[in-house]
Amino acid sequence: MKIVPLKIKDNLGRLITIRECEIEDSESLQSCVKSYLRSGFIPLTEPEFSEMAKTHTDWINKFKNGKNDLLLVAEYKGEIVGNVDLMFTEREMLKHTGYIGMGIHEDWQGQGIGTELLKILLSWVDKNADIEATWLQVFNTNQSALKLYANLGFEKTGVQRKFIKTKEGSYIDNIIMTRYTQ
Repeated sequence: MKIVPLKIKDNLGRLITIRECEIEDSESLQSCVKSYLRSGFIPLTEPEFSEMAKTHTDWINKFKNGKNDLLLVAEYKGEIVGNVDLMFTEREMLKHTGYIGMGIHEDWQGQGIGTELLKILLSWVDKNADIEATWLQVFNTNQSALKLYANLGFEKTGVQRKFIKTKEGSYIDNIIMTRYTQ
């Protein structure tokens, strides 16, 4: 176990459990992911995710077995309402960095759950001597996420102009943000 499960209260006072993801969470986590894919802020379509879901338990196992990989979920009454993950590569020149992915169920957004998930993840990162930098990608149109990441110490380190193309044919810039721990 990499972290001890924690209880937090969301902005409405509901008691949420933050803990590591287990294989048994696969179905509930998939339901949560399908929900936040509808937000339009994740560069993945539901059909693409459904194809990936065939190996979802392998994906969860990577986090359970990877020394520096971590997948946390926010759970309310047995249902996953959000997740954050930190993934590392084995490539020698990059293994001091970790990539963060995150999403909150559409019905639970704006309740402080994402902030708490990220704070807990970053607290774990700060105690891990192997991790020197964490980075993430965010659409330039996702102002609430940009503000959250900046408030937690991430700085804008790159812009990929017109990197995301919507099904309607419009373009969105992809912002790369990095937080250095050492």
